[in-house]
Amino acid sequence: MSSRHWRSRRAAARRRSKGPEVNSEPDDRPPRAMARDREHPAPLRNWMGRELDFPGSAPLRKSYVVASSYRCGSTFFCSELWRTGVLGAPAEYLNIGAGRMLRDVMARRLQASSPEDYILKLLAHRTSRNGVFGVKAHFHHFEAALTWCPSMLERLSPVTCIHLHRRDEVAQAVSMAMAMQTNAWTSMDGAAAITPRYDEGLIRQCVEEIGRQRLGWLRWFDVNAIAPVVIDFEDLIADPAGVVRGVAELLGVEDDEPEQVHPPPVRKQGDEINLAWAARFRRDNNLPPAAATDRAS
Repeated sequence: MSSRHWRSRRAAARRRSKGPEVNSEPDDRPPRAMARDREHPAPLRNWMGRELDFPGSAPLRKSYVVASSYRCGSTFFCSELWRTGVLGAPAEYLNIGAGRMLRDVMARRLQASSPEDYILKLLAHRTSRNGVFGVKAHFHHFEAALTWCPSMLERLSPVTCIHLHRRDEVAQAVSMAMAMQTNAWTSMDGAAAITPRYDEGLIRQCVEEIGRQRLGWLRWFDVNAIAPVVIDFEDLIADPAGVVRGVAELLGVEDDEPEQVHPPPVRKQGDEINLAWAARFRRDNNLPPAAATDRAS
């Protein structure tokens, strides 16, 4: 399946089950309403709202890119990084996927006049006070962003690349197939309105798409002589605090004073259905069972 057809299929799924809207309009609430909402805030369901901006504009010291693929645990990972208060506010600021278009949503809210202006305003609003900025991206979004804003990496310099990898590709593909059917890509999307059904062909297509994304990152790292920090999803799930601590130490910010941050809570979505589908796919395709250490749905 071509990337264009793949994105069209995802767009159709989003039209069938539209996720929560992201408010990108200027805040024109009266002062009394704003005070009330601060005292009794509604649950946050997206990463682009002004409520999550840092209060001051800190000069950039260093940045990092979480190089991800669909269903590799990147949303959970970025939530945990953000929660430290010293690792910026990593999110999908480059996402141009149909149905979310988070880059456009954020650009409108920040009133960016150009791609370069978007990056500069993003840094001004989402860099923690110790000077750290983070962004996560799937490869096709990242590649498109480099074309859209050729100076992006220069603006973000110095950049550390963190490649989030999932050893169990079948489990990753099952998770992706389920999300495509339900349109529940994160726990913030709420309960699925559609009951998913086992679809071996779709899972196989997801395996192929995940492989393309992974290969895209590996080729880009190789061409640009970049040795990324590699983190496995299974290790992240087993010890999230230890993995996040390792990232803070890598960037040399483990002793920085943390910012008060409140990113949306993210919970693990996989369940027994994921495990059953993965086992069935392996059995029907004569694949070996998952390693005991990789059995994280």
